[in-house]
Amino acid sequence: MGVTSGIGHLIESVGEMVQGVFAAILHMFEFVFNSIMGLFGAFVNFVEGTLGFAIHNFFILGTVAAVVFGYLLYSQRQGTTPVSRTIKNKN
Repeated sequence: MGVTSGIGHLIESVGEMVQGVFAAILHMFEFVFNSIMGLFGAFVNFVEGTLGFAIHNFFILGTVAAVVFGYLLYSQRQGTTPVSRTIKNKN
């Protein structure tokens, strides 16, 4: 163990420190990239789930919309809504 091995260890340690700093910077960018991709993936999964729900329940939602539309037409023809009363009073 001499001076040359000590200098060699010093240079090796400095090299490992520089490598560690670069690895930390790389991991930071990798973390940011993975976080953004994770958010994008979560958004895609949310949209996929919402559209899947709407498509799978298309007939149920269509039936509910038809019932609401039918009720609105019925109530307007019967004159039980403020809009239909206003229209009938103008005639």
